[in-house]
Amino acid sequence: LHCIYTCLFSDFVCVCILGLNRAVILHATLKLVPILQQMRNGLQLYGLSDLMSKYPKICHFAVMFSVKGSYKEQREVTLMNHLQDLLQELEQNENPPGLQEAALPSMTPRTFLQWVTGQGHVPILAWEKAKFRIIVEFNHYCDVDYSEHTICYPTVAACSSTITLPVKHMLTYENFKQIMMEAFCLGQEFHKI
Repeated sequence: LHCIYTCLFSDFVCVCILGLNRAVILHATLKLVPILQQMRNGLQLYGLSDLMSKYPKICHFAVMFSVKGSYKEQREVTLMNHLQDLLQELEQNENPPGLQEAALPSMTPRTFLQWVTGQGHVPILAWEKAKFRIIVEFNHYCDVDYSEHTICYPTVAACSSTITLPVKHMLTYENFKQIMMEAFCLGQEFHKI
């Protein structure tokens, strides 16, 4: 009886694991592969996929994510998606109305890079390129750092090429975009806003 019970239980576990594997494969096939294919097509449009395969160390973005699968990590991934969407929107030259008319600095991918790293271009020398990284960190505890408040802005340390995003205030794309634009336009000096 014990042997039969163990065999049935192990068969049940195998069936559950197979079901989970199928779900993961289905998700990857239906959701992730089309997204990656669209990304590849966009890179090929500008010839960047060839450059990236020829020079694999050309792109460095170091993101300090929380524990994989945690609630914090999910929120951080959302913010990184917002950052990518914003940079793509800026690349298409679609600055939000109102900021341009106010004679404030215009945010473009180049000026964003200048703001975060202190230079408006990717380093030219090979040894500088190899070390070049933009570090993205996340602040989940701005209430502890700044007591009660209604808004936080990202902080930038150009010397270390680090940007710290306040997670609590930037969960929707609209809030993310507005806060990033305000921080960029009002935070060009060497101080925290």
